[in-house]
Amino acid sequence: MIDMTVVIEKMFMLFAIMIAGFAASRLGIIDETANKKFSTLVVNITAPALILASASDEKLSGSKTDALFVLLIACCMYLFLIILSLFVKYIFRLKDNEVGLYRFMTIFGNNAFMGIPVVNAIFNNVFYAALFNLPNNLLIYSLGGFLLSKNSSDKHRLTMKNICNPGVISAALALIMFLFNIKLPFVVNDTLQCVGDITTPLSMLVIGSSLAAHSVKKTFQNVHAYMFSLFKLLVPPAVIWLIGHLIIKDFMILGVTVIISAMPCAAVTIMLCNEYDNDASTAAQNVFISTVLSVITIPLLAYIMNGM
Repeated sequence: MIDMTVVIEKMFMLFAIMIAGFAASRLGIIDETANKKFSTLVVNITAPALILASASDEKLSGSKTDALFVLLIACCMYLFLIILSLFVKYIFRLKDNEVGLYRFMTIFGNNAFMGIPVVNAIFNNVFYAALFNLPNNLLIYSLGGFLLSKNSSDKHRLTMKNICNPGVISAALALIMFLFNIKLPFVVNDTLQCVGDITTPLSMLVIGSSLAAHSVKKTFQNVHAYMFSLFKLLVPPAVIWLIGHLIIKDFMILGVTVIISAMPCAAVTIMLCNEYDNDASTAAQNVFISTVLSVITIPLLAYIMNGM
């Protein structure tokens, strides 16, 4: 039985941290320079530390057959999202220089920062959620960097810089650690976990602070952001449920897949936009709106699954 109170509390907590970041920016505590520095810190240090720490977690020990099946489902989910992202240009009539950002936001959700705590609240299972983050981490810093660095005047290719970065390297090491059951020494893992724990609050603070640099009224009046956010939050989980329940017999695996696919736009979108000089303003508006709406849509999905 899903505890809906816990689900709503987790969603509210993340939203509250984002509001704190907004207030800090308006009070002059966090400025644009700090935002970029924090973004770099998350992308290159705290997020990779969190990935490595999760791979050494004792909760990741279990059936390799089940784990590899979940990993296969995760890869299939991302393949579906990549294909779906090809159509956003036509669905939302995007300009050429907007396509990369919107494809990125379609493919990548806030899996690590919201996905793991929400899945844990709904299913009491961090293990499957962590496995979904393995292909996510590999793709977000490679394909993701490629999409965000593309624009109408400067066509970037998938270079070694896009691929060989701390995010991808840590994800690859995490996968090797899991498959071969390699555990880090306690003091090392504890240090990585301590650094990695900064990721979620710092990311949500950056989201709120980034939003404060723009008109809140304009953000809430951005009809396009609402339309895209509803598309992002409802279409992938609906399609995955319709197809998945015919293939996946384990309710928990299917439920985790649906919830992970229903996450709002990735918090790291803004940070990577700052890294690749993409439109961080549009990213902040969509991350904010999708996060606000997810406070309603994720509990709704959990409630629907709870009755099935």
